[in-house]
Amino acid sequence: MTAEQRMIRRIITAGLLLAITLLLVFTRVGMIPVPTPAANATVAHIPAIIGGILEGPLVGLVVGLGFGFASFMSASIPMFKDPLVAILPRLFIGVTASYAFAALRHANKTVLRIMTGLLWLLLILFSYQVTRNLLWLGIVLAVISSVLAAVIFWWLRREEAQIVGLAIAAGVGSMTNTVLVLTMAVVRGYIPFEAAVGIGITHGIPEVVASAVVVVAVVAALRQVGVRRGSRLQAESRTSG
Repeated sequence: MTAEQRMIRRIITAGLLLAITLLLVFTRVGMIPVPTPAANATVAHIPAIIGGILEGPLVGLVVGLGFGFASFMSASIPMFKDPLVAILPRLFIGVTASYAFAALRHANKTVLRIMTGLLWLLLILFSYQVTRNLLWLGIVLAVISSVLAAVIFWWLRREEAQIVGLAIAAGVGSMTNTVLVLTMAVVRGYIPFEAAVGIGITHGIPEVVASAVVVVAVVAALRQVGVRRGSRLQAESRTSG
């Protein structure tokens, strides 16, 4: 593939993912109402993560900018009417996901196991927080978290380390959104630090899980389509030759 073809592909990918992001935000499909000062949990940041992983940090930045701008334009609470909270942090979602995936795609299994263990601990912490309000729900979340961790370790045993790298990169992108937005909200005086920590646990961990599941499914499917298309083109080339 030539440099011009790669550029065209990146522009098309960025445009498609940007359109999906705007749809998720403006229709509110990607903004899930919750009773916290942040008002919404979100999955609208996932296209920026996918863009960064598939096409690099520049595409991730462009899609993240679109997400931030849409969030700013549709804001219903003061915190997200501030561009330093709504737009600036979102620029880095796809960028960090892109660099995380680049670093992890060739990582050895020991590193991936350690990072999976840390992710499991975060999920268990979230489950513990939930048990303080609903015991049965916290127990269910702890069980689901443990099953997810076991599945990831199983993937590693089956030599599918790149899938784990995808999941972790998606988690990094999602955590970038949560941490930077809440940090700016605290710095700008919209919420106290203690509230930001609570929102980070309540919103951040479920968003990490959702991001990991969706990104792995979408990216793996798209790459499989690309492999099949490449094989078909090679077969047609040999036939015509």
